[in-house]
Amino acid sequence: MRFSNGIFFCFVFWMTFTSFNEAWAYLDPGTGSMVLQLLLGGVAGAVVVVKLYWEKVKNFFSREKLP
Repeated sequence: MRFSNGIFFCFVFWMTFTSFNEAWAYLDPGTGSMVLQLLLGGVAGAVVVVKLYWEKVKNFFSREKLP
């Protein structure tokens, strides 16, 4: 039986983050800054995508049909 890519990715993700009980690692302040930058970049990217496709989504759900 073949696994689809999504199921395989979810399985690997689950195994990676649930297989260890403790992590003896040091997180310096730069790590927090990098995580914050990642989150802000993701939000900015989502806003740009919504802005680019907003008219198409609005026209798709509108009751008026365009000629």
